[in-house]
Amino acid sequence: AEVNYLGKLHHPNLVKLIGYCFEDDQYLLVYEYMSKGSLENHLFR
Repeated sequence: AEVNYLGKLHHPNLVKLIGYCFEDDQYLLVYEYMSKGSLENHLFR
């Protein structure tokens, strides 16, 4: 439900969700490449 909503979001300030996979208790979300680094790198400099 939530992941389907995330895949439909389009905004210049949001990273696009490209795909996802669920298997047992493992979750994988695939987002577009961020050429300027991760949000974590920018928040904790």
